[in-house]
Amino acid sequence: MENLTVLRVRLVSAAPHPRLPGWQLARVELLSATPVEGFADLLSPRVGGPLDLAVRPAQLAGVAPGTVLRLRARLSAGEAFAEQEPAPGDFAVEGAGPVL
Repeated sequence: MENLTVLRVRLVSAAPHPRLPGWQLARVELLSATPVEGFADLLSPRVGGPLDLAVRPAQLAGVAPGTVLRLRARLSAGEAFAEQEPAPGDFAVEGAGPVL
């Protein structure tokens, strides 16, 4: 099932992914989720809670804990993945919040 959801998240922490070389495993607080037209939305039920999100390291370069990000993500094999190569405007640093 093709799925994709726009997420607003607050970064809590990030470390190298334990199973996927070339990825970071970011622990985030899921602030909001919006369906993407034409795709199933599998991540909205997790709003308000923590989420482990696989993200390419370049996307988190210089991003400190507490920062709010807007990105698109999908669920695959039970794991949430940020888009690897988002289109312009589909990945944004919205600003730093209080460090958690």
